[in-house]
Amino acid sequence: MDIIHRSAVEMIEGLDRKEFTSVELVSAHIERIQSIHPSLNALVCERFEQALAEAKEADRRRREQEDLPLLGMPITVKETLDVEGFPTTGGLSKHRHRRATKDAEVIRRIRRAGAIILGKTNVSTLTMAHETDNLLYGRTNHPLDHSRTPGGSSGGEAALIASFASPWGIGTDLGGSIRLPAHCCGIAGFRPTHEEIPHEGEYPDIPHHGHMNAIGPMARWTGDIRLLYAVMRGKEVATPDVRSISVVWAGPLYGCPVEREVWTGLQKVISGWEQAMGKRIPTKPPGFFKESFQYWLDMILQDGGAFIRKEVGGSDFHLGREWWRWVTGRKKVHLWVLQLLLGGKWFRPHSRRINQFSQLLSSFRRQFREVTGEEGVLLCPVYPRTAPRHGGITQMVYNNLGSRVLPYLVMANALDCPAMTVPVGETQKGFPFGIQIVGHPGQEERVLAVAESLEAVCRENRTTVKSEAALASSPSI
Repeated sequence: MDIIHRSAVEMIEGLDRKEFTSVELVSAHIERIQSIHPSLNALVCERFEQALAEAKEADRRRREQEDLPLLGMPITVKETLDVEGFPTTGGLSKHRHRRATKDAEVIRRIRRAGAIILGKTNVSTLTMAHETDNLLYGRTNHPLDHSRTPGGSSGGEAALIASFASPWGIGTDLGGSIRLPAHCCGIAGFRPTHEEIPHEGEYPDIPHHGHMNAIGPMARWTGDIRLLYAVMRGKEVATPDVRSISVVWAGPLYGCPVEREVWTGLQKVISGWEQAMGKRIPTKPPGFFKESFQYWLDMILQDGGAFIRKEVGGSDFHLGREWWRWVTGRKKVHLWVLQLLLGGKWFRPHSRRINQFSQLLSSFRRQFREVTGEEGVLLCPVYPRTAPRHGGITQMVYNNLGSRVLPYLVMANALDCPAMTVPVGETQKGFPFGIQIVGHPGQEERVLAVAESLEAVCRENRTTVKSEAALASSPSI
């Protein structure tokens, strides 16, 4: 097996057994990135020279028996997390010359554990869209079909990891930005509770988004997620007996139709897991999914777009003028940002609604406990379909159809629940899809335990990660 096709845990084991060096491992990933970059545009800031020097040093430290959990392991990180000396722009051209003066706290933690950063990956503008495109770096393509999106906003990470160009990475998740790209690209992605991972050194820092945003790991396998997450949070993760965890299936959600192939595949996963566990999983459709979507949207829009307006244009920004620039081909601001600002202007929640936010959150969490129990988890789709064509997700959202495609995804953000995408199958055309596990705030270990169990049941049938030859050719399907 080529070393880049191993799981991250297997790569660490190979380093431990001296099957290959860190220099060889890092070099193999750099070569892979360089071969796919022209077609994917997933890595936007590379630090290959520094990474090779750090790999050489890691090999020396290994020879001296230094023991660190990630020593010599390559990794990529989302562009909006500070890496000292490199840009953190959020895809805004006005920030192209801005350099981070120090590492984000989560970056410090993985570096102290011995990780080697290969570079930073592409995002949507200010991480505020479910696709990956911006005016500074351009658009990222899906590894299997370049006419499709890898999702967003952590789409650069997902595309690289699915292409064997990075073993794992770190993303952020305000409205599914880790879990949706994981679903689209056929990898695993974990959004922990907001406070589990420090947010120091993350951009943009939007105060009114509060608990809805989280930093989390992305990888091809759940075991890799567990290891990287433990390093990111600074302590090990317990492993409860999965058979003791109450598990509920959400079932169909009225008004959010799921594609037939995806739905049939998820039903097969549930059935297979029931057989493996020797117990039935009850179906309990939560009644608050759509309400929590509206709460999430109101939280996003509560300042009327003031923060984003300040970031993209400052005091002289005029929405009408920027729309005219876009229409006449002189755009300085991405269309999605203009649509978001227009939404903030038209649909900003009333102050009475904002004053009810705390009460609404308590109500949603109470209803969630009624569905799953105090320590249970919910299984549900991630997204109603596989990776759409470029522009498809965002256009649905801004055509006021977000309530048809996003409720499964953003409920975890609205309630600040740990949630994870696990790849479980693919359609006849070869596009992967995942299942989502959602737990209660602070109960990450239960989500991880169920995720690992589901992966084990599906592993023989999982074909979401294509061969290197297939990824290299990437035909349109």
